[in-house]
Amino acid sequence: MKDKKQIAMVARLRSFHSGNGEQPLGDALRRWIEDPVKPKTNQGNLRVNPILVLLTAMAVLAGCTFLFFSMVQR
Repeated sequence: MKDKKQIAMVARLRSFHSGNGEQPLGDALRRWIEDPVKPKTNQGNLRVNPILVLLTAMAVLAGCTFLFFSMVQR
């Protein structure tokens, strides 16, 4: 026979996961790009993940480099 605390915990987990069925796309995207350590600034604004900023900057730099060398002709 299972312990009453374990049964209560399973019931709470099931109710928690059943309530999170659908989530708006904007909220999911916002949570994906926010900084996991400090998601908000002191003013309450969104703080973007620094790794995402670095990867975006590297992709833009690589794209610009490709376009520069593909457009330049000797």
